[in-house]
Amino acid sequence: MTARALDGQVAIVTGAGRGLGRAHAIELARQGAAVVVNDITAEADAVVEEIGASGGKAVASRESVTSAEGGAAIVQAALDEFGTVDIVVNNAGFARNAPFSEMTIADFDAVLDVHLRGAFFVTQPAWRVMERKGYGRVVMTSSGSGVFGRPAGANYCSAKAALVGLTKALAADGEASGIRVNCLLPVATTQFVVESPLPPADLERLQTALGGVEGRKEPERVTALAVYLASPACEVSGRVYSSCLGRYALGFFGVTSGWVSPGNAVPSPFRHMRPRSAIFEILLILRRNGPGPPLLPEEGERHDPGRQEEARNLVQPPMGEALSEKEPFRGME
Repeated sequence: MTARALDGQVAIVTGAGRGLGRAHAIELARQGAAVVVNDITAEADAVVEEIGASGGKAVASRESVTSAEGGAAIVQAALDEFGTVDIVVNNAGFARNAPFSEMTIADFDAVLDVHLRGAFFVTQPAWRVMERKGYGRVVMTSSGSGVFGRPAGANYCSAKAALVGLTKALAADGEASGIRVNCLLPVATTQFVVESPLPPADLERLQTALGGVEGRKEPERVTALAVYLASPACEVSGRVYSSCLGRYALGFFGVTSGWVSPGNAVPSPFRHMRPRSAIFEILLILRRNGPGPPLLPEEGERHDPGRQEEARNLVQPPMGEALSEKEPFRGME
């Protein structure tokens, strides 16, 4: 039998009863991993049966990720059944959307409990196993909402943004122990999307966008990247990747060159602190790296449209272009 990429590996996938989690669990098993399929519903058992019917190894866990005891029990299921843990995919989640003025503390806490605390409660006991063996892979599931925001989602956006921070912190913690931690910003059509009560205008915009990309919105398109990040082939860590309807891209955060106040005088809040437009800052970077039109340090000045398009491409590279040979997009099969 031909060796598979994840033969001998043991994976935990939370929220694996349906949607993205189900697709991740099935593909991890197809690639050779033994999988703990975690979900609080009976759908976990159905996924385990499906994996078993295809010759894979899997066990169901119905524990909740929202407590330290639940997280420990999920990891213990992997140890009892398969002897170790190599991979954790934190995918469990749900939404309780509401305008900020109407959001209850209970709704805010409930979403953070599953997304953020759930990732902590499952990852920490698995982390200790990974540290001892000097190897591990952790995949966090954030969202574009956590990076860019959206209306009626203060709880969800906060939790997802925090997962980006957790990814960065754990990547630093795990570097010396061979543990790689990366983060996904996925877009796909799942029951999670269908059942999340978005505001009417946002729901209509989402349905319009998804309606125009038939054949490119299956969860399996996200899974391809998730499984790579969970594999020994993945050497990068602390990265945030967008997987959006067949487009895979590295997300990055940074600051522009900004303005340095002269001397020791304290800047004036209204004379010096008025922010420039983002397009101006990007054009300023381009101007320093090559020939271009003179740039005036005032927002609203006219700039060459060609240079503006170049700036947009700097932020959003053309389809299929990889940012680095180290990124996992060249040669993926």
